[in-house]
Amino acid sequence: MSDDLHRRRTLAALNHEQADRIPLTIGGPSCSLHREAHANLLRYLELTAEREAPVFDRILQIVEPDPKILDHFDTDLLWLLPHEGDAGWSEDRQSCVDDFGRGFVAGGGFLNQTSHPLPEGTMEELRAYRFPDLSPKRVTGLRRKAERLYAQGYGLGVDGPWGIYETSSSLRGTESYLMDLALDPDYARAVAERVLEEHHIPFYTLLLEEAAPYAQIVVVSDDLGSQQGLLFSPQTFRSIFKPLLKRLVDHIHSLADVRVYMHSDGAIYDLIPDLIEAGVEGLNPVQYTARGMDLDRLKREFGKDLGFFGGTLENELLSFNTPEAIRRKVRENVATLAPGGGFLFASVHNIGPEVPPENVAALFEAGLESGRYE
Repeated sequence: MSDDLHRRRTLAALNHEQADRIPLTIGGPSCSLHREAHANLLRYLELTAEREAPVFDRILQIVEPDPKILDHFDTDLLWLLPHEGDAGWSEDRQSCVDDFGRGFVAGGGFLNQTSHPLPEGTMEELRAYRFPDLSPKRVTGLRRKAERLYAQGYGLGVDGPWGIYETSSSLRGTESYLMDLALDPDYARAVAERVLEEHHIPFYTLLLEEAAPYAQIVVVSDDLGSQQGLLFSPQTFRSIFKPLLKRLVDHIHSLADVRVYMHSDGAIYDLIPDLIEAGVEGLNPVQYTARGMDLDRLKREFGKDLGFFGGTLENELLSFNTPEAIRRKVRENVATLAPGGGFLFASVHNIGPEVPPENVAALFEAGLESGRYE
């Protein structure tokens, strides 16, 4: 294998071209493993970890995969991730308050949000609120890691904070913020604008000051849909969030020569033209079981404008099927998304602790087997 084949595969996909096979990625936005699933996979593959896998998302308990797992599945695209902000923990480590002032309690293997720093929903409260300091320690070691992995020939991606809507709703509470969007859109817009200006733009600036020379893809996130439809109307998205998303994408493009992909779960078909107009160049995780998200339709209607990152197998199928059934479904989805390039192979969501390790192995083995171009 040539020294930079991993990166050339990644670049070919991002440029809607075909290399020898589709590039495979593990460990990035919504395509990594819960710490228990990671430990189970190591045992199943009879691999000895080089170190305890670092948790990069305390809420979801998602880890950075061990290099031996990445090597085992010939992974092409690796991820440059920031360190999490500080949190104040209870003595029993079962609850914490993060640097935004959001409260969380452990339960079900994850952390669940229980309190919000903007409970009143007033302009006075919002003006008094201070966003967390984005200390350089959030990117300590990132440039060195980028230099090392780039020299090893990998494709590299950058993933940033929660999305503008997600962060806004976490400050107010989901129900309260959805009510704000409907009944007090000026206030909802003011929250979102501060999230963009005082957190997202500085955060991506900090990340790309370290990673821009080495990265080929940057992911921005915002879960805008449920299984059945959007969380709010297309008109609300276009009025409040689309202009902010465009400003963020333009800012990223001004800092780095990268493709900007958008992570959004759910049934977001009706917003895809707006995402393209905002400068988004690819979609993740391509949740094909959600309403309107049929893979054939997405590839046919948007495949010239968008790349697809994910779209391989939904977690319910991954959790409760046999390895052979998983391989069949992966082959079917790859056959839809791979032609002409523009496809990055990854799990559709983070892989949870309930997923049998033999099914995880079948997923990625099927990607390697079915992803070769003639």
